[in-house]
Amino acid sequence: MTQNFTWRFWCWALALLLLAATLFHPTWERAQKIHRFIFVLDITQSMNTRDYHAEGLPPDRLSFAKAAIKKAILALPCGSQAGLGIFTHKNTQLLLHPIEVCQHAPALLNALAQIDWRSAWAADSYIAYGLFSGLRQLKQLDAQLVFFSDGQQYPKTAREPHYPNPAGKTAGLIVGVGKLHPSPIPKLDLNNQMTGFWQQSDLPETAASARYHPHLKPLQSQQWLTSFLDEEHLKSLATLTGMKYHRLQTPKQLTDSLLQLESSVTATVRKDLRPFTALAVLILLIATFVV
Repeated sequence: MTQNFTWRFWCWALALLLLAATLFHPTWERAQKIHRFIFVLDITQSMNTRDYHAEGLPPDRLSFAKAAIKKAILALPCGSQAGLGIFTHKNTQLLLHPIEVCQHAPALLNALAQIDWRSAWAADSYIAYGLFSGLRQLKQLDAQLVFFSDGQQYPKTAREPHYPNPAGKTAGLIVGVGKLHPSPIPKLDLNNQMTGFWQQSDLPETAASARYHPHLKPLQSQQWLTSFLDEEHLKSLATLTGMKYHRLQTPKQLTDSLLQLESSVTATVRKDLRPFTALAVLILLIATFVV
């Protein structure tokens, strides 16, 4: 009987000690390789095209890409870091530098939700310029660029900008957004409400020839302008920069592709020990009653 009491006493004492330690948020630090991504979204007009038809997910390209990024952020292991940026005209603008995904998930998701096409500062879309602009900025942050676009360049130019770095030296992913078949481009007002579709007559007269926008074509008898995923263009940019290419079809496939990217970033990661100490307390308390 005395031995039983002594055994239970020490179990209770150890449980109380561990419980007290749990209140002080114990952590364990270690250096490990992590993923550090900056997700950059093309916010030009063609990204409003509604050609996704997945149950429970938005139909337009931009919102579908945002939903996929949200799921990826929530699926990334703790210690990973993510930032956000937008692209239009010739520039990528960073909105949020990489921050840890578990501790700062609400801030990341809130910032992601605020991104839409109305933040665009120009209507033109020079994909290669925007991609190279993002790569230059991310080089200083030692992060991997994840660049979302449908590849639709407007106006079409004969020459691409020079890429100064050798292929194979860039880590990152180009994500093709949209479907390969043409769909009409919605026209939205400043309240983000659809008022119709973009038509040939809406284009500036100087840009109306097919020489400048071969991808913007009337849809059969209608004068609606259409857009499709220009995969050939995006794949050529991936080859040029040494990045990988991924066609966005489901959020899970995107997350899998991100986790397959090799990371060379090493950071000190804090592991929260509270779940383990709490589990140990529970086991000790149960043991005092059943043994």
